[in-house]
Amino acid sequence: MGSVDSGVAPAPAHEKPKGVHAVYLTGTYDRNLDAKGRLSIPPALRNELPERVRVIYAPEKEVDAVYVFTEDTFRAWLDSVFVAKGGFDPTNEEHRVVREWLNGEAIELKIDSASRISIPESCRADAHLTGEVTVVGNDDRLVIWDRATHEARRAEARKTVANFFG
Repeated sequence: MGSVDSGVAPAPAHEKPKGVHAVYLTGTYDRNLDAKGRLSIPPALRNELPERVRVIYAPEKEVDAVYVFTEDTFRAWLDSVFVAKGGFDPTNEEHRVVREWLNGEAIELKIDSASRISIPESCRADAHLTGEVTVVGNDDRLVIWDRATHEARRAEARKTVANFFG
C-alpha cells in the first residue's frame, strides 16, 4: 500500500481523517439571497455547522457553485486535492500555487444570530448567484448553486444515477 508524503495513508472515502469533526450534510433546499447577498442556512443544516465556516468558489471546471466548509472539513478537502498527485509536495511549484490560491480564496465567515452567512460578492459573481439559489448538502460541505443551473444539472444527474444503478 502506497503512502502519501505525510507518511499516512488517506482515510477510506467513508471515513473522516483522524481529528476531523464529523459532519454529514444532506438535502436540497431552495433559498433566496437577500439584497446584501446573505443566505439563510436551512435549520436542518444549521445544527451541523459551527459558528464559523469557510466559503470558496468551487475550483473544478464542471462546478459553477460555491462551497461552504467547516474549518476541519476545508482542511481535509484541501489535503484530498493532492492525494491523486501523491500528496502535497512543497517542492512542486504547481502544488504550491494551487494550495496558496485555494487558501487565499477561502474566506472565513461567521454565521450570524439569524443563521445567515454573507456570500462575498466575488463568490456570487463567479458562481452567477443572484436571488434564487439552491443549497445542497453534499457530505462534508454545502454547495450553493444558482437555482436554474442546479435544476438543469439535476436533470442530467438523474440520467447518470439511473445508468449507475442500471
